[in-house]
Amino acid sequence: MEWTLPKCGVYVVAIAGLARLDLAQNAPPTTAPTASAAPTSQPASAPNVPLPAGMTPLFDGKTLAGWTQIPPDQWTVKDGAMVSLGKGRGVIATEGQYRKYRIIFDIRHVWAQPKKDHPACVLFFGTYPAENEKPLDMLGSVQFMIPQGYHWDYRGGKSSPGNEFFTTLTKSKANPLQWSRVEMLVDADLGTARLAVAQPPGSPAVELSRFKDPKAGKKGPFAIQMHNDGLVDEYANIAVEENPTVDDLITVQK
Repeated sequence: MEWTLPKCGVYVVAIAGLARLDLAQNAPPTTAPTASAAPTSQPASAPNVPLPAGMTPLFDGKTLAGWTQIPPDQWTVKDGAMVSLGKGRGVIATEGQYRKYRIIFDIRHVWAQPKKDHPACVLFFGTYPAENEKPLDMLGSVQFMIPQGYHWDYRGGKSSPGNEFFTTLTKSKANPLQWSRVEMLVDADLGTARLAVAQPPGSPAVELSRFKDPKAGKKGPFAIQMHNDGLVDEYANIAVEENPTVDDLITVQK
């Protein structure tokens, strides 16, 4: 805004400027990037926090062995982490398929192009395409968004929030640009999944969300989703426990 008062205008401008400065200094701190921003985290190697006993590694920190990319050449390995290249929409999924399992992994959202930001996403209850068959979008899976605990439902070729199948227990306070440790407990026989997030890795986790639909349960891969181009996420220390000996979240403080 321009002021045109001939004599006192300069004082008005000065006062207005001081008011804006005071408001800025006393504004509450920003705790999470907005979708229109271009969030960028600082360089950080994968966490060196031990996994719970009984977990089988799914990612060796050096190669993408044991994983399938759809489409190909969307991911790489750097500094012990699985890193998306930001090329476009797709998934990277375990070659193994699981029915009842616990999966634990570390994750951080690294970077996004302006106006293209989207939370990191993981998928369960999906289906691999048959040979020469076009894959379903996101393998027709159910989705959790990390670390916020948001969700989506891609089953049957649809795309909707699926609110009737999810229960939000609490809102996450985790910073997406910092490493978090995630635990999921998935049971295809019951059609259930539970999500807990700890930040930093190794601290007590908080259960954020639950999914339940007995019709949804199916044996399938665990998959990581790249929602759109212009996104870079990192995953590390990915491990699974099939048929868990403890039928409960083990990283959550009781």
